[in-house]
Amino acid sequence: MPNPEANESGIVLIIVLAIILVVVILSGAMLRTIISQSRLTHHQVSRIKAYYAGKGMMNYVQDMLRKGTWTADTTNKKYACHRDCSGLGVPAPNYIIPTDNDILYNILVTIYPLNQALSNTVTQLDIKTEYTYTP
Repeated sequence: MPNPEANESGIVLIIVLAIILVVVILSGAMLRTIISQSRLTHHQVSRIKAYYAGKGMMNYVQDMLRKGTWTADTTNKKYACHRDCSGLGVPAPNYIIPTDNDILYNILVTIYPLNQALSNTVTQLDIKTEYTYTP
């Protein structure tokens, strides 16, 4: 005669295994979402840091031009680099912006020639900031 308790314990085992499988799948999906959000946040923070580093260098260059420490002329573009300009492939004349350990990004500021019609003002500053994102 078959034992009814033996059949019930087999069903309970299958239900428990199914519940464990569902929990593992859900926790894997949650972990994947958390990792994805963490990468996105890191990338966004890197972009924000690069943006503000560029803004800071723009203010620095404008201050140097305003004080007369650096000069713009009517013929040449000049470059201001946060690090060494030679690695960026820019021609002379250029200025080196002092290295700051808080700024992790390479920053290049292009100072365009003076516009004589606008009473010796710099017509444009072009700022390029490079940042790296490694997931």
